[in-house]
Amino acid sequence: MKIAIINSNLALEAGGGVRMQGIMWHDGIVRLGHECDLINFWDENNWGNYDWIIVLAYGEMFPNIMRQLPKFNPNIAIAPIIDPRWSKNVFKFFFKYWGFKKHFGLSSQYHDFYLYGRNAKIYLTRSNLETEFLSDGCDVSLDIIHKVPLSLRFNIADEMPEKENFCFHCSRLRAANKNVERLISAAKKYHFKLKLAGTLNGENEKQWLSSLIENADNIEYVGMLSDEQLISYYRRAKVFALPSLVEGVGMVALEAAAYGAEVVLTNIGAPKEYWDGHAELVNPYDVDDIGNAVVKCLNKKTEDSDILEFMKAHYSLEACTHRLIEVLKNN
Repeated sequence: MKIAIINSNLALEAGGGVRMQGIMWHDGIVRLGHECDLINFWDENNWGNYDWIIVLAYGEMFPNIMRQLPKFNPNIAIAPIIDPRWSKNVFKFFFKYWGFKKHFGLSSQYHDFYLYGRNAKIYLTRSNLETEFLSDGCDVSLDIIHKVPLSLRFNIADEMPEKENFCFHCSRLRAANKNVERLISAAKKYHFKLKLAGTLNGENEKQWLSSLIENADNIEYVGMLSDEQLISYYRRAKVFALPSLVEGVGMVALEAAAYGAEVVLTNIGAPKEYWDGHAELVNPYDVDDIGNAVVKCLNKKTEDSDILEFMKAHYSLEACTHRLIEVLKNN
């Protein structure tokens, strides 16, 4: 097969989960012996030569892409990447009605997806929750929605690494949905070692984190890590905590588990679908629930864990890409 992947976002910086999803799919598709192009619009692209064109997200370029692209190739799959922040009713209002482009010429990113997403042949979702919001909120038939779990971008450890007795967390730390304040409060109250990594933009965010940690000697910010450094922390961490208020999949937790970490995970939203009992689920608004779960995981015996086998069977790059290719071939 020959497949193209388009990121519909206007990218002003290199990072981001949408971009990473496209790169992972590209790498997996190529590894399985197929052709795959990450589309650059400066190139001359022969759209008709592709068996499938996958459009990621519903970013700024989405309306123009989806108005024109079906004229050249009808085999378009949209991976909307919906991280629900609202109830289904509110979600449906913004996607189905907010904009009124047809009658008043008004527009919104959400309504544009509702209007022009209909030009796709199939949709690719990452979770059952995303499927429900897409179907109920955007009137998309379940027959053309196919779940393809996200794969890991790192190799899974062949054997359990030697663990150290600390809890690790990595994210855009100041983002409200990451719930870092409650995680820090839990570490203070339950006296477990907590190492924090990730993005802090500017002095204000650095001061914010410093004020939260105060003089707690069991909590440490270890900086913005390279992939090699990140893997080192995954390998050493006994526990990875992701008690988010809103989270699409929680890839960092999956990555940590691929190196044998026990996982403490939010019980809100789609991330829990990926674990089948292999993570401790917590109420992210409850500091005690977070703290007790981390301590419980720190006290587990590493030799009893089957997490590496679970990750290999479900979330290796090959396993998830086989699912993607299967969906495309059968449609």
